[in-house]
Amino acid sequence: MPNAGYLSALLLAWSMVIPWESASRIARHKMPAAPYQYARGPERFFDDALNLGLGGTCFESNTALKGLLDALGFETQFAFCDMEQSRVDNPHCALTVMLDGTRYLADVGWPLPAAVPLDSVPTTAEAPVYQYHVEPIDGERWRVWRQSGTFVQECFFLKGAPVPPDTFRARLIRDHQDDGLFLNNVIIHRLIDGRMLRFDQTRGLIERVPGAEHEIAWTAEQAADVPAALHAIFGVDLGILRQALASPSPKAFG
Repeated sequence: MPNAGYLSALLLAWSMVIPWESASRIARHKMPAAPYQYARGPERFFDDALNLGLGGTCFESNTALKGLLDALGFETQFAFCDMEQSRVDNPHCALTVMLDGTRYLADVGWPLPAAVPLDSVPTTAEAPVYQYHVEPIDGERWRVWRQSGTFVQECFFLKGAPVPPDTFRARLIRDHQDDGLFLNNVIIHRLIDGRMLRFDQTRGLIERVPGAEHEIAWTAEQAADVPAALHAIFGVDLGILRQALASPSPKAFG
């Protein structure tokens, strides 16, 4: 029976098993194709996750999550999100899930490893490393932010209006055009042993624990073969990592 506890447990498990990563989309874009051919649906997404250790960025990850939740009997809707200083319209997405008359935010594309109620008053959810806060603002919009110790970060502004599947699919495909997001910077992010580990091609390997963030220095062996080191840490397919990291060094995030 779908319920909030089950949903949160699923989101937490997802964050421990399926990474948020841009390596696979960068590798796919090395092969000539039309934007719609780069975009993966849920079946391909989960096949890649099971066989290659891949995940994705927000649009493909949340498309796959919706397919899974719908199959499990949840009532879900796509939603678009705004982000500060974004250069594109609707740069982020999430799902809203209706459970016993209460709407919840579900988002493996941030990733957010807990379900958070969307209410007319501020709500909070505890997750590994961070506490997530959702605050209603004007109309059907909510500010989503997170805190870890004294660290506070704005996440996004959720727009509660449901997005039709065809509109969402068009936005997913739009993200695979030449100016799409996360096509020039390999990022991998996964919850491992209760800590957030994140590789960013512009910064290196970062560990996030409650209230702190640390850069982790490579050993000499890891530095000599970064794709192999990332494969050992995150489980992402080594061939995909080698393809993605063969790109020129990124000039900027995103």
